[in-house]
Parts: sequence; C-alpha cells; structure tokens
Amino acid sequence: MQSLNHDESHQLESVKQLLQQVFQDKLYAIYLYGSYVDGGLKRKSDLDILVIIERAITASERQQIAKVLLQISVPVGHASARALEITILDKNSITALQPPYPYQLQYGEWLRDELLNGAQLNSQYDPDISILLKQAQLQHVTILGPDLNHWLPAISHKQVKDALRETYPEIIAHWKDDQDERNQILALCRIAYTLNKKTIVSKDTAAMWCLKFLDQDNQALLQLMIDEYTGRGNEQSWPDLHLALSKIVEILKQNIEPLLSDDLGNR
Repeated sequence: MQSLNHDESHQLESVKQLLQQVFQDKLYAIYLYGSYVDGGLKRKSDLDILVIIERAITASERQQIAKVLLQISVPVGHASARALEITILDKNSITALQPPYPYQLQYGEWLRDELLNGAQLNSQYDPDISILLKQAQLQHVTILGPDLNHWLPAISHKQVKDALRETYPEIIAHWKDDQDERNQILALCRIAYTLNKKTIVSKDTAAMWCLKFLDQDNQALLQLMIDEYTGRGNEQSWPDLHLALSKIVEILKQNIEPLLSDDLGNR
C-alpha cells in the first residue's frame, strides 16, 4: 500500500484534530477507504475518509466543520495535497436502522462553490451509504478506533443491490451532465462488475473487466477513459464524444438492468 506524502499526511492529521476538537469522547473511529486502499491514489483521486461518531451533529457544528474543511481540502488536481471526501455517520443510526442510512455530514470538493456562497451542509438519508460501508468493509485502514468489521455487521449483497437500484437511474439520466462523463461511465462499469461478481472494486479495475462486452472501437474509447482516470493518458474532450459514448452506456445498460430487476418479483 502506498504511503501518504507530507501534504496528504498533514491534511489527515488536521482532519483528525478538528474531529477530536468538535466531538471529543464521542468520536468513535476514523477510516481511510476508497482509492487509497484499492489500487492506489490516482492523479485526481480524492482521499476518502469515513468518520464514525456516537451522537448527532448540530447545525452550528456542521457550519464549523465545513469552514475548516474548506481550508484543509484542496480542489481536485492539486500538485501535492488532496481533495478530501469526508462522510460522518452516527454509529447509533447505522446499527439500529435499516437502510437507507443517514449521514450526519458529507463534504466533497464538488460542494466548495456552494459552501463559499453560503450553502449549509445537512444530514440526509442516502442509499449510497450502504455501498460506501460495503466498500470500506472490504478494504480500509483504521486511523482511530476499532477495526470497522469488529463492530459493524456485514453489509449484504442484497443491501448493495437495493442501493444500486436507487442510484443507477440517476447516473443513467445524467451521465452527460456537468462534463463528468468519464466518472459516470466508470461508475456504470463498477455497477456492472458489482452485480456480476458480488463485490466492489476500483473503477478502473471494473472498467477493464467491462472491456470484454465491447467491440474493438468501443474498447479503445473505454480504454482512453481508464488511462485518463489512472493518470496514464491525456485528458480527452468527452462532450465531443457523446454519440460514441452513448453506445458504451447502452451496452452497460443491457448488462446491468436485468441483474437489477431479477429478484423484484420475489419482494
């Protein structure tokens, strides 16, 4: 596993100190998950941090945390520091409730402009939390507290599949939006892999597996996405390639949708 560089380590320590200051003895655990532990951080990877606390967060605490995170985190693509994605969960909620689970706070660089313009972070029920927890259970590094799998019951494939049913339509409907075509299509590749293999891997690993479903031209296009994502290739103008990309999306849909619907009749 790769080591964090000096700036990344400083960011992580700053986040830890902030959380200890705000939550004190109610800070239960901190984990790294995502790219850092699954395939390594890529050129534009976020540093994914999962935080577990033992109480709810107040509105003033969310505002305080957001203000400091805007200083610790950096926009995607910084030379040495990382964009941070931080999810804070209340341990009591995720051990007592059925999914979808609520997060107490979620911060990411996609929120920077909104936060600087006065928007507030909120608690929200989110089907993605089941997927996040499963991903973290499979691979994580414990920064503070007990190992995640020592206290959190295993997230089942059914829970993951139910969550994907909620999130998949949004990706399909908006994969062309916000010049985020690459990440959205790689996310579809990961959904296809997860449904077929019943486990979660990195986006590039999933996309490599999906190449076998494509013809030669579409394989080359998806490979460009993989290379850009991993930092091995040049950045592409994906909006100019929507027609070609739509063919890849359609093939992925044909793989995904039967698997998402195959047990709905048993409910």
